[in-house]
Amino acid sequence: MGGLLYKDFISINGKSVVRVLSVFTVLIIILRLILVFVTPSKDWLVENDKGEVFNFFEALLLIAAQMLAWVLVCYIEMWIPRIIKNDEKGKLHNFLSALPVSKRAYIASKYVFIGICVYASFSLCLVWNVIVSAFLDEGYVLDLIMLCQAFSLPLFCMILFGASVEFPVFVAFGKEKGQMIKTGILESLAMLAVGYLFFGDLNVFEKIDIDRIVAWADTHSFALTLISVISPLIALSLYYISYRISVHIYEGKERDYE
Repeated sequence: MGGLLYKDFISINGKSVVRVLSVFTVLIIILRLILVFVTPSKDWLVENDKGEVFNFFEALLLIAAQMLAWVLVCYIEMWIPRIIKNDEKGKLHNFLSALPVSKRAYIASKYVFIGICVYASFSLCLVWNVIVSAFLDEGYVLDLIMLCQAFSLPLFCMILFGASVEFPVFVAFGKEKGQMIKTGILESLAMLAVGYLFFGDLNVFEKIDIDRIVAWADTHSFALTLISVISPLIALSLYYISYRISVHIYEGKERDYE
């Protein structure tokens, strides 16, 4: 299975991904150290509605780290059709038929690879949060970091939820048809979102307040902890069920890969 995992790593241009993430991590460390040892100017300080004063660039560094976390979530979702397409393009199925590799092991390698990517990305985002929060006093920015960290695990569990749906579809229909089905689902969701913007109650968005969300998170810390504990269990259970479905589809499929 190691060879199959490395093949998928190459198919997503994994070495370039590792370089980019490494450079970004080093950049975060450098910027964090600069903000620690450089006395902030008065122009850097911002006061929120509660009268708390914080460094604007510390908040900006936090936003950059969280934005990249969302980019990683979207990017990993794009890897699933890419590794399937790479196998179809290279006629890997014909090659594997001549090797002592079971169909179950082939499907398992896809699930294990995405699982490793999710775990590594989540761990890296936690490292970014630790770097950004280093040497911070209690206050607004640290509260934001704790809030983002509380939602980070459910966020990455969303990748496993998405992969649990995508893998059986791509295994059953291939990359092209699977991508069409995925695009159709996403376009339907986008149309629902646009419909809500036209006909829904937009006053809900006016009530969104970061300070209120932080206060809510403090009040419901037990609920957030419970969600963080339950979401991986649910995600992994669905992930395993999806794996069994994909194996069943793949083993019972009579496809001509020639």
